[in-house]
This record gives sequence, C-alpha cells and structure tokens, in this order.
Amino acid sequence: MLGLLLAAQVAGAAGADGADPVGRINKVQNAAQVISASGPAAAVIGTEVRMRDELRTGAGARLQVTFRDNTVLTLGENARLIVERYVYEPERGIGEAALKVAAGAFLFATGRMKSLKDKNILVSTPLATIGVRGTEFWGGPIEGQYGVFLIEGEITVTSQGGSVTLSGGGQGTDIPSPLEPPGDASAWAAEKVARAVATVSLH
Repeated sequence: MLGLLLAAQVAGAAGADGADPVGRINKVQNAAQVISASGPAAAVIGTEVRMRDELRTGAGARLQVTFRDNTVLTLGENARLIVERYVYEPERGIGEAALKVAAGAFLFATGRMKSLKDKNILVSTPLATIGVRGTEFWGGPIEGQYGVFLIEGEITVTSQGGSVTLSGGGQGTDIPSPLEPPGDASAWAAEKVARAVATVSLH
C-alpha cells in the first residue's frame, strides 16, 4: 500500500512539473525540432510535447500538434512557440492553455476545452495577446505587419495600445506595433486570406 501511495505521489508530481505529455506531433514537413529540458530533438510524428517545451520549424517546414483535448496547433516555417501552460481536467470543468509565439505564423483550432465552464485560453504573440473563446484563427506576419484572422468563433486581440474583438468568422485585424491598438475588425480580401492560410498549409 505504501508503495502505491508513493507511486501516486510521484505521478502527481510529474504532472505538476510538466513531465506528462500534453500533446503529440501528428504532422511534420521538413526540418522541425522540439526543445525540452533535456535538449533539442528532431520532431517526428508521435513525438510527445510537454509543458515548457519549445517548438521550432526551419525553412519551408510545417509542424502540427494535437493536444489532449483535440486542440490543433499548426506552425508555419521559421516559427518558434513555447507551450507555457496546458491544463485539461474535464471532470472538474477546468481548462487552461497558454502558448507563446515568438516567431512565424500559426493556426490554432480549439478542441474540447472550449466547452468547459472554467477555461482560460491565451495565445501571446510578439505584438499582442489573443484571448480565445473557443475558435479557429490564424496569426502571423503579413503585408509588412502582424495580422490575426478569425476563421470561426470569437477572439479578443489586445496590445499595449488597446484591444479589438473579432467574432463570427471572416474578420481580421492588423497590428502596426505593440504600442498601437489593433486595427478595426474588417473583412480580409480572399487573396489575403489565401496567402495567410498558405503559410501554414501542409502538403
């Protein structure tokens, strides 16, 4: 019995410090890495992703991770992202995700976490923080500045200069700088949307 209790305590500690996997890589194209506390490793299908891991892609690369709640994250080329926090406890109605995008374009599609009563999903980028209500959206450099495009759902994009809410899908905003407010929510031209999506498309 004592052995079982000790094993349970060790397992609990492992979950608390990020040792347990929170997701797995399910698609990869060209060179990509997962950088963990034990060092960098080539990203391949099936590679586990844990809290505080950094995901990196090289030139022409793509990387897709599916998290435990079926949230799907896709990175474009030359991207860097840190999984700062991920908690999914459906039995308690609790979900929390915090991702930090340091470079490159990404596509984020919320999974089952969006249906939880108590959830907090944040994606921080070099220019703004995106509060997620349960949705699918793209973010990344486009036309000389940073853009965010909502495919469906609702998000709030907040910089040091202000915030804007995108809802219903088909809307985008451009963020000139971290100190300026995001631009008004507006429909992006089909050609601009196509260019944005192409940055994260897997072949």
